[in-house]
Amino acid sequence: PSASMKYRYSSSVNFGDPNAPHFRCPILEVTLWNGVAGQRTIALLDSGADYSLFHADFAKQLGIDLSTCKRSGTVGIEGRGMIIYLTELEIQVLHLQKVIIPIGFIESKSVTGLIGQIGFFDQFRIKFERDHNILEITPVPSK
Repeated sequence: PSASMKYRYSSSVNFGDPNAPHFRCPILEVTLWNGVAGQRTIALLDSGADYSLFHADFAKQLGIDLSTCKRSGTVGIEGRGMIIYLTELEIQVLHLQKVIIPIGFIESKSVTGLIGQIGFFDQFRIKFERDHNILEITPVPSK
């Protein structure tokens, strides 16, 4: 698959106040691949994030030993100082081809999955059309 794909924004609930208005987010279905098996989940497409981050439980499910990963720190998610375990992994957004990008695993209650800029935004052109409730992702031709 090399054509551009359009995805609808998802409606999210404010769990702190269920009566608050819903808000729309660019949430995508993704699969993380360890070369043999895949683990499906959802992830927020986050243009403000440097790295793609997933909860450390996904590393365990994929058989990735975090002690072999490069360590880095965070700024922003929960302040400073949370450890990110970085590795390169294949990721596939539903209906798009698999790509290899740096992925960080983190032990944070606030992170299930998010797709950041490094690696992913280099291989795909992202067009956010919030006013139309749609985002478009187009593969960038290889150089």
